Amino acid sequence: MPARRKINLLPQENLEYSSLGKFLQWTISVGRWIVVFTELVVICAFLSRFYLDTKLANLFDDIKQKKAIVASAVDFEETFRNTQDKMKEIRKLMVGELKPSIIITEISNLLPGDVSLTSFSVDKNNLTLVGYSLSKTGLQSFWQNLTKYTKINNLSLNNISSRKEGLPGISFEVSAAIKK
Repeated sequence: MPARRKINLLPQENLEYSSLGKFLQWTISVGRWIVVFTELVVICAFLSRFYLDTKLANLFDDIKQKKAIVASAVDFEETFRNTQDKMKEIRKLMVGELKPSIIITEISNLLPGDVSLTSFSVDKNNLTLVGYSLSKTGLQSFWQNLTKYTKINNLSLNNISSRKEGLPGISFEVSAAIKK
């Protein structure tokens, strides 16, 4: 068998000083570390894939559970929102409504000392007062106070007469429209 020969294709003279030699030297030393670092990054990415897949599967399970919870509460939420809307409408109506107790209190403050009311009625937009006055000046003063009262308009004196059964004073009936 013939003797083995070594074949070296790289020239031996001044290889390390030539451009090709410097590049080969850099590739052998630094390039090797670059390849090792790249492989390390690839291995870390491969191993992190298992962790991230597990985390993703857990997130999908959580989303399914939360969707089921939300789906079960849809009917209740719809009922609750409808009730809230109805309550808002009721509040709007109550704010715009003029309460009879307020009108009664304010009109009773307008009464002079010798005028008394025997009947007081409030309908949707109408007000009727029935009473008597012991003097003409008391009735006149009450009428002037009512004309200045800003929550009513279309004031009219429907009936005025002497009191019956020999009682002193003047009976009257006043009607008005309530402003909104």
